[in-house]
Amino acid sequence: MRISVPVNHNFYEEAPIPEADLGNIFNVKRSGVKYLQQIFSSVYELKLGAEQLKQVKVFNFKRNRFFEQDEERLILKLYSKEKEGKEKEYFIQTGLYAGVLFHKGCKINITTKYGDTFLKRMLNLVNDIYVDNEQINAKKDETENQFLFIIAHLFIQSLEKAVVLGLPQQYQKHQERSHKVRGSIDFNDYLKRDIPFQGKLTTTFRERMYVQEIVDVLYLALRKLENVFGKEIHSRLLGLNQQLKQQYSGRFVSYETIRKAKTHQTIYNPMYRGFKKVLEYAEIILLNKDLMLNNERQDIATTGYLFDIAELYELYLEKLLNRNFPEWFVSGQVEIPIYQKQFYRRSMFPDLIMTHKTSGKIIALDAKFKKMEMQSKDIDRADLHQIHSYSGYYQDDLIASGLIYPLSKKIDFEYSHTETLYGDNNNEVHFVVDGVFVFENQTMGELIENENEFIKRISHLTNRHVNHNLQQQFCVRRG
Repeated sequence: MRISVPVNHNFYEEAPIPEADLGNIFNVKRSGVKYLQQIFSSVYELKLGAEQLKQVKVFNFKRNRFFEQDEERLILKLYSKEKEGKEKEYFIQTGLYAGVLFHKGCKINITTKYGDTFLKRMLNLVNDIYVDNEQINAKKDETENQFLFIIAHLFIQSLEKAVVLGLPQQYQKHQERSHKVRGSIDFNDYLKRDIPFQGKLTTTFRERMYVQEIVDVLYLALRKLENVFGKEIHSRLLGLNQQLKQQYSGRFVSYETIRKAKTHQTIYNPMYRGFKKVLEYAEIILLNKDLMLNNERQDIATTGYLFDIAELYELYLEKLLNRNFPEWFVSGQVEIPIYQKQFYRRSMFPDLIMTHKTSGKIIALDAKFKKMEMQSKDIDRADLHQIHSYSGYYQDDLIASGLIYPLSKKIDFEYSHTETLYGDNNNEVHFVVDGVFVFENQTMGELIENENEFIKRISHLTNRHVNHNLQQQFCVRRG
C-alpha cells in the first residue's frame, strides 16, 4: 500500500480526509481501507531524533543545520479525529523532510513539492552540476525519480570531495619470478627450482593496490547514473571515471561485494573515511535500496531514508545570491551568540546574512520552504518573531531583513515590501516577504526568469544602500 504526500502538508489541518473517501484517495479496496483505518487509529508521530528513526537514514546537504534546543522537527504524523454527529476524519501532516518511509507494510512517499524542475534547479545550482535530462521523467514512479536524482547529486558531490586524496589503497602480497630481485627471495622455491641457477628467482614483495570491491562499486554506480541521467551527471569526474574504468574487474557487483566495500578496513583510515558516505549512496543507487516495498516486512520498525529539503532550499538561495551580488559576502547559518555569561545563554542561526564588503552593512534573511500564496495565514507567527530577533541584533548595521519563500503566487511589491521595519516609520530598515515564483510543470526557462525577477527585487535593497552611501560621500565632499 502506498501513500504519497508533499512536504509541509496540512499544517493547519486544512485538508482532512473523510472516511468515505479513503478508498478513492489511496486507490485501495475495502480490505485496504480497513488496514488504513488501523494505521490512522492511533496517533503515529515521527520527529527528528525519535526512537523510530534508528533504522531511517537522514541525509544532509553540505553542512549540518543548527536548530533551537526546543525546536521540534516534525517529519510525519498520521492520526484521526471523530467529530460528534459526523463521520471520522483522517489527517496526514508532514514537515520539511522529503523521502521514502515504510511503516507497517505501507510505503509513504513524501515528495519535494513544486515538481521536478525546481528540485533539479536547486540541486544543479548548489552542486554546480547542470543536468536537464528528460529521461528521468520517462520512468513510471515520479517520486522515486526525485529521490534517485537527489541521491545522484549527493553521491557525485561526496565522491568529488572524498577522492581528493585518491582512491582507497591497501598493501597486497605478490610473488614474481624474474631476473630482478624485488622484495625478499623465496628460498624454499630457490632450493626446489633454481639449483643449478638458471638466471631467474622467485621474490615476494608488498605493493599498494586499489581495493577492487570499492573500485567496482563506484564504477558501476557511475555507469547506472549515466544510463539514467546522461554523461553530464559526472562531468566533473571525468578523470576519475577513466581511472575507475581502467581498474574495473569486469564483474557485476552483488550485495556481498557492496557489503565488503562498505566494511573494508581502508575506509576507517582517516585519509579515506569520506568514502564511507560515498558507498552508502552507491548502495542505494545500485540496489534501489528502500525504493521498493517488501510486503513481508510489516511488523518491524519504521525504515527508509529522508532528505532535509529546507536545508537544500537555504543552500540554493545562498548560491543564487552569491552569484548575483559579488560586492556582498553571503553566509549561511551564521552563529549569533547571545547572553554568553548568563545561565540562559543561547545561539541564534539566521539562514542567510549578506554583508557589504566595504561598508559592513547587513541584510538578514530567513529561508522558509513553506507555502506562500500571499495570505496572512501563510506567515507563521514564530517565523515573523524570529526574523525580527535577528534584525534587532544587528541594529544600526542592518539595512534590510525579510523572509524568503518559494512563492506559489506572483508577488505584489506594494504589499510584500515595506520601507521601514515594523512599518512604523521610525527607522530606515527595509522589510520584505519575497522569493522565487515556482509552480508545477514549470519549464527551466520560466524558473530562471523568475529567479531573475527575484534578484531584481533584492537589487532594489542593495542599490538603495549604495545610493545612500554615495549621497553621504557627496555631502561630505561639499562640506
